[in-house]
Amino acid sequence: MIVAYVSRVDRECYNDLVDEFTDVENFGNIDEFINFYAASNSRDIVLLYKADNIDDIKLLEHINFRDNLYIVLVGEPSVEASLLAGKIGVDKYIDVTTPDINVIKDAIKASQTIIKDRRGSSNISVFTGIAGGVGTTTITMNLAKNMAANNLDKNILFLDFSHTKAISNLFFDVIRPTKTIADLPSLQQLTMEELLENGLEKVNNNLYFIAGIQKHTDKDVLTKIDNVQTYLNFIMYIKDKFDYIFIDVGVFEDSDLEIDIQELADNIFVITEFSIPSMAILKTYINIIDKSGWYNKTHIIANRADSFGSVTQDEAKKILSKGLKHNFKIDFSLPNDAMHLRECWNEAQLVCDVYPSSPFIQKLDQFEETFFKVKEDETIDDKHLLKKEESFFSKVRQWL
Repeated sequence: MIVAYVSRVDRECYNDLVDEFTDVENFGNIDEFINFYAASNSRDIVLLYKADNIDDIKLLEHINFRDNLYIVLVGEPSVEASLLAGKIGVDKYIDVTTPDINVIKDAIKASQTIIKDRRGSSNISVFTGIAGGVGTTTITMNLAKNMAANNLDKNILFLDFSHTKAISNLFFDVIRPTKTIADLPSLQQLTMEELLENGLEKVNNNLYFIAGIQKHTDKDVLTKIDNVQTYLNFIMYIKDKFDYIFIDVGVFEDSDLEIDIQELADNIFVITEFSIPSMAILKTYINIIDKSGWYNKTHIIANRADSFGSVTQDEAKKILSKGLKHNFKIDFSLPNDAMHLRECWNEAQLVCDVYPSSPFIQKLDQFEETFFKVKEDETIDDKHLLKKEESFFSKVRQWL
């Protein structure tokens, strides 16, 4: 998330935001922001705009209001000003006579839900591990296949963006993929038929995947700065064709592509273990989350949570939240089902295919219910209408 503050007079007014959010940019006028924004259309942007008069508000008409932009306007206590802001498309109007940094922060956090609603109903979930071997790929692959089997009316896509040589293709029965995720920058936007001939593999009627890199030298393709926007464009293009996209980025790395993918994701699942060393590594990672505006969409998943010598849930919560602004906790735990997992891993088989009733898969069913299911008493259409009604009435209350 980028937080941009625009004001002609008090450019340092919201320096407090720097302590809570990683990317905070200051601009002296709206033209500077527009030039910056044009190059940042793949990241969520919150614009805090200080307007001293009606003419300042009118300058917002020059902005191309895209789905990823949320505008908070701080202006004079005037009905005319607030009505004009609403007409232009401002998301929240705040009276300049009662500025409160906590109100600003709440508006920034609320922006994530609103931007998600604008982007549509498809779900992009990123899975990342605090280290190799914690089970990130195993969890993501099995969850994708299991959810596809449980939801035959939903199309699911698995993308392997791991920076190490991929093995996920073996579990999806594609031994030697002809094209991988490394080939996408040269393909640009293709039709589904063309994609199926150039790397997109169909596992069954509603599950698809694109294999990860097959040699370590292809990592350079993923980390090349010129390819980042191409990958982001592909994800935004393909998301309209799938209900769920699961992206396995492997071990967390502070790379431009990985950061930007997590920026546009609806969920970030961080896989860890209940050990002291794992908690220490995780603490470093969630410090980035804490300052990136990702707190509300991040879920910490403890794999093999019942292993011997593991720390408890309460101990983990104390370790994770100490010294941070938010209280992080373990959101979900998976069992140490070593008997089934080890056998399937050695044979390059998915646990959901071989042992669908195993403790691991039973927990993945609960995982699906917890993070992806629409409530039974609320249909998709009802949910959509409720959101629209809530948005409409909040607008009415806001501008009256």
